[in-house]
Amino acid sequence: MEEEERKRAKRAAAASSEFSDKRRRIACIVGATGSGKTKLSIDVATRILEREGEKNVSATIVNLDALQVHGALPIATARVREEEKRGVAHELFGVVDVVDEEEEEEKEEEDGGGGGVLEVEEEEFARRRKRRLLKPRRRTKDVRWFRESFLEIVEKIWEEEERCGKKGSVVICVGGTPYYAKAVMLKTFLPPKPTSLEEEEEEEGEENEASASDASDDENENNNEDVDKLSADEKRAMHERLRELDPKSAARLHPKDARRVRRYLQIAEKANGEESLLPSTLFQRQQREEQLMFPPHVMRVIHLVAENDALEKTLERRLEQMRRDGVENEIKTFVETYPTVAKSNKGVAQAIGVREFLDDAETLLENMSARTKRLARRQRRQFANMIESSGFCSAPAITIDATKMHEMLATSQLSSSNMFWEDEIVHRATEFILDEFVEVQRSNRDAPDENNNAWIERACEACGDRIFRGDRDWLAHTSSKRHKNRVRNLRKSREGQRGSLHPNKIAK
Repeated sequence: MEEEERKRAKRAAAASSEFSDKRRRIACIVGATGSGKTKLSIDVATRILEREGEKNVSATIVNLDALQVHGALPIATARVREEEKRGVAHELFGVVDVVDEEEEEEKEEEDGGGGGVLEVEEEEFARRRKRRLLKPRRRTKDVRWFRESFLEIVEKIWEEEERCGKKGSVVICVGGTPYYAKAVMLKTFLPPKPTSLEEEEEEEGEENEASASDASDDENENNNEDVDKLSADEKRAMHERLRELDPKSAARLHPKDARRVRRYLQIAEKANGEESLLPSTLFQRQQREEQLMFPPHVMRVIHLVAENDALEKTLERRLEQMRRDGVENEIKTFVETYPTVAKSNKGVAQAIGVREFLDDAETLLENMSARTKRLARRQRRQFANMIESSGFCSAPAITIDATKMHEMLATSQLSSSNMFWEDEIVHRATEFILDEFVEVQRSNRDAPDENNNAWIERACEACGDRIFRGDRDWLAHTSSKRHKNRVRNLRKSREGQRGSLHPNKIAK
């Protein structure tokens, strides 16, 4: 299956290069939840079809949201409704059904047997391992399946374009999951397919954690309780152990980032002193080798942003609309129908509202609002960092600020907001997608390995030996007013100037 995926990616890249004159585009619209990505994708697709003609060009919207691929909870996950699609083809929305494993879990508990705790755990693990190795595994709808499905969709669109003699095609990918965006935009983002049960389980855990970061703000996930419960001293000890095995990795990670420290430490211990197998070597090599899935003249990246205050008012209005649409009853029905899935905190159960309902159904909407606002702030940072990363340095990208539109909507200036949306956002995004590729030099991106080294640790003497990890944090700190004031005061103190009276205050 992995070999077939590589062949499909290779064919897609070759086709995009061979028929570049046909104006093929893979455009990714990313941004925080509630910023307007879904509406922008539909408006842009509609405008392209009207401008170029449906006989000449096709426009398809593909989902990039880890939760909207599921069929359950369409209101809670803010999935596009059928009447909103306006005739534009949509792919990978609501295609994954909920699988309730409650009966299987109960059967395993009944088969647990007696004996000590350790003995029971060993027996359960052995039985589970044997069942998974001997029994044919059902294909999981994970991120690998998602990328394979995406490439298959793109390949079919391009084949249809050739068969119908169209002049071009536009695939608009839209969603709020950076993990999925990277998976479909970078060739080498995903590691090689695991070959053993342990490696497969490790990767499943990492994917759940990555997708949970887009739907969850709580750092105490169920599958990481052992790490989260570590004391500060235990976390520092784990970090120091990593420093002994791989100093570069320790320089990159903060001791409080216990999950990543544990993961890096596991890799470093397996390396057994082999430098080529250390996490710092492996991940730096992966960063250098990361390439775009499609040529730069085919790809476009649009980051839709809005200031927090303006966006949060929009999120409040969206939640009120969800309430009118019946989100409370939808979540209640889901929890009652799939109790095991709801408590698993995996897949669609990570949607905002499920855990809040389980914790306290009375304060569901209030807790959903607070968690959604935290998610929006985090997504904005994640996508900004993603676009500025080395893997995306050659992808044409723009950032469109929709703050003014959200402010107008908050004050009920509907006509003005619609005009701003059409003229300043939809028009700009459409022109950026359709314009011929022009290589744009982006600041601080030409040599990411040299100018943005994330594997270096520095201490600021002027600020009490405060530790900074990576060039980006160090540059931000040394450029801050607080640091400059400390350096100036320290220099004056050393020169004997600080603390002396002003010349005008000296008695004559």
